[in-house]
Amino acid sequence: MSEERFGSMEARLGALETRVAVDDVHRSNVEKRLSAIEDTLKWLVRLVIGALLLGVLAYMIRGGLSLPVTT
Repeated sequence: MSEERFGSMEARLGALETRVAVDDVHRSNVEKRLSAIEDTLKWLVRLVIGALLLGVLAYMIRGGLSLPVTT
């Protein structure tokens, strides 16, 4: 009886160790993916802000802020 119980506990412990190892690998992969997504979002935000600033600058250069001259 005790050998059977010990074998059962050993099997459960092995399954638990395997599950923990798989979770560690999964967590590491998720961390890498999130880091890559954060980097991509950072560059997208920079691109959008740069485009907006260049649009405002182009508008100003074309005279978009000048008042119409009335005579």
